[in-house]
Amino acid sequence: MSVIPTEWGESDSRPGVYYDLLWIGLAVVVFGALAYWEPFTITVSITPQRLAGATILGVVLGIAVTYGSFVSERFQRLWADFRIRFAGLFVLIMGGQLGLAVAPTWTVLTMLAVFLTLIPLRIAIYLRTR
Repeated sequence: MSVIPTEWGESDSRPGVYYDLLWIGLAVVVFGALAYWEPFTITVSITPQRLAGATILGVVLGIAVTYGSFVSERFQRLWADFRIRFAGLFVLIMGGQLGLAVAPTWTVLTMLAVFLTLIPLRIAIYLRTR
């Protein structure tokens, strides 16, 4: 059972766009705070090479996530299965934890780039399908 209305998951839903942008904005704030204040044991040392690599990786991942979420009907049907969704989210969360433990700079910068890429892509998909 979903907490939000199912119509919000459609590409042309205005409340869905607002909802997505709210969560994306929150993620940008969180990962930006991680990069700036470096709480706990997270040490982010930004160099031009790391920033360029993480930005390229983040943009590619952001495009892939947007394509899978809003364009690919095959992925949407696969994601509708509860077991697949649970396993996918579990792997994603554990991968994020592992990434923060092993390579915190790359993880934080890549996730920041992913979420900054999602903002214009989500708006473009909404405007295109509207």
